[in-house]
Amino acid sequence: MRNIPAHGRLLIVDDDLMVRMLASESLRHAGFEVSEADCGEQALEMFEEQDFDLLLLDVMMPGIDGYTVCQRLRQHERGKWLPIVMLTGLNDSDSIEQAYLSGATDFITKPINWLLLTQRVRYGLRASHAIAEVTRSQQSLAHAQRLARMGSWEWWSGDARFACSDELRQIFGGDWKLAGAATLELFLSVVRESDRAAVNAARQALLIDGQPYQITYGFCRPDGVLREVLEQAEAVRDGSGRIVKIEGFTQDISERVEAQQRIEHLALHDGLTGLANRQFFAQLVEVELERARREKSLCAILHLDIDHFKSVNDALGDAVGDQLLCALAKRLSVSVRGADLLALNPPMRTAETVSRIDGDAFTVLVLEVRTPDQAAIIAERLQQAIARPLSADDHEVVLTASVGIAVFPRDADSVETLSRHAEQALYAAKAAGPSTCRFFDEEMNAAASRKLHLENELRHAIAEDELRLHFQPKVDAASGQLAGAEALVRWQHPQRGLLGPGHFIPLAEESGLIVALGDWVLATAARHLRKWADAGLEALRLSINLASPSFLQENITQKCCDAMRCAGVSPQQLILELTESLLVVDAENTIARLNDLRASGFALSLDDFGTGFSSLSYLKRFPLDELKIDRSFVADLTKGGKDAAIALSIIELGRQFGMHVVAEGVETRAQASFLLAHGCPIQQGYLYSQPLPLDRFEALLRNGGRFDLDPSAPTP
Repeated sequence: MRNIPAHGRLLIVDDDLMVRMLASESLRHAGFEVSEADCGEQALEMFEEQDFDLLLLDVMMPGIDGYTVCQRLRQHERGKWLPIVMLTGLNDSDSIEQAYLSGATDFITKPINWLLLTQRVRYGLRASHAIAEVTRSQQSLAHAQRLARMGSWEWWSGDARFACSDELRQIFGGDWKLAGAATLELFLSVVRESDRAAVNAARQALLIDGQPYQITYGFCRPDGVLREVLEQAEAVRDGSGRIVKIEGFTQDISERVEAQQRIEHLALHDGLTGLANRQFFAQLVEVELERARREKSLCAILHLDIDHFKSVNDALGDAVGDQLLCALAKRLSVSVRGADLLALNPPMRTAETVSRIDGDAFTVLVLEVRTPDQAAIIAERLQQAIARPLSADDHEVVLTASVGIAVFPRDADSVETLSRHAEQALYAAKAAGPSTCRFFDEEMNAAASRKLHLENELRHAIAEDELRLHFQPKVDAASGQLAGAEALVRWQHPQRGLLGPGHFIPLAEESGLIVALGDWVLATAARHLRKWADAGLEALRLSINLASPSFLQENITQKCCDAMRCAGVSPQQLILELTESLLVVDAENTIARLNDLRASGFALSLDDFGTGFSSLSYLKRFPLDELKIDRSFVADLTKGGKDAAIALSIIELGRQFGMHVVAEGVETRAQASFLLAHGCPIQQGYLYSQPLPLDRFEALLRNGGRFDLDPSAPTP
């Protein structure tokens, strides 16, 4: 996103080694420089010695806890504006309040959503940089004002004579050519009406008691410009102690006031769109919920997320993505205050709070909902507003939004719980498909708890070696000889038994654990290759799937080389299978990474080819070694038609580009014969073997890797 720092120095403070390792991996992958501390004392020492741009601080630690560390940092001059994000397993309101009271900028509850953490860090850094810029501007302005002459004035009590300097005339913009033409009354008349009584009271008290005063007030210049000034005055007495005149100095502090207002605004608003941020939204919602309690009325939180916005942002770039988000923010703000809602019967009042809480996620508070269905009507109006075409940088984009709704007090009685339930409803809406709206129900809460529990179990499974590799053979249909294998991950769950990838891979992708999972697969596959070589078994090439987040790591080539070197295996024994979606995201960097991997000895395979939307021009440019025909084209291969035509086209493409072609999902001998006859002998599927556990695959290797391809045998 625009103006989001791509790099920054971060300090992670947590006594949990696994949390530090996972956080460091995720944030380094995002381009940040990361340091670690395992306790509060070490964090304070490192802060004294080094400069950091942001701290991730655990709450509960041995010795000094996170609250105390945060308070001490805030007492330090360098720590006054430092973004501090609390990491806490506590999500009750008292803990959250204590975090903010101790000086926290934001907080994230454990277990941590690593994708969300990266976005929080990016926007925390951007707000910090903006505040630092404003603070520097404010300091420079204060220095200039000290050097500048201030406007002065005098008023004599005997004849009510008033005189002022040219500087004062310039400040107020008045055409007071003669000193006597200005009066104290005229001077008072230009003061902003809401401040006039206080200014007059201060001056009268000075006349009566002789007490000096200092006051700030606003006024409107003749040219219509509003200004803020600081005025100081004191009485001058004669030898008998009688007040003979008042001397005053007036300084234009408009820039200082504006800078302070900007700082306060930045603390409560999103830096990109200007909408309320999560913290400010929660404060405003709390006020409205209290009102709803008193009036016994309903209100609702709508949690909106733009469908597939990441793909749009990746395709068009961050600058266009920012323009789209700003346009959406403006459209949402206008929509919730627009006549379309007031025209409802009965009309609804919406809070002026549209909040941007994360990258492409927004929240809206709707007040005085008479029935939950009315909240759904507003959600539909907002979806229609979002769906109108948007233009940004010569691109016209049509977006859709999914919406989750939670109703007060039916679904929750507090801001935190109501917001969480709206978010859970949003997850359900997104799972149902784009542009969907869902109300919260208790089953969602239970499902979220189950999902959170499973995520914790998966994290434990990676750390405690509960994962297993199964191996699906690739067979040369012409000879019946094993031609390689694909390594597929399974989870040996201690209670639920062996789980296939469908039970945990989507969760790993969503939670950010997919990178750690991919690292495990890479290292384990390399160790098995070494083990088989030591046992004297025939060397073969093993394929592993490389997920997009893993491939997009800057150090992916080094990581793959290190895994093979540690196991003592040549990179030429490993085939890295990539998905077609990588071809359309940042093609130039993708090609560079592929060239690095291929130059290091790894073979590259394009999995499920033909199911995506990649251009053949991309295929020509990408340094690939293998194409895999997706099983969806193999299923109806022998019936002719489009599937057969596509499969034959892929085989011909492979031949023309000098690539191997592998057919997936081969289940019948008719399919195998068709593919073999048309130049695709390397096949895998249940006709030959399902994915085999390690012991059975090793038995296959010991028996020479031969398959019985007797055409008279029945198809399994």
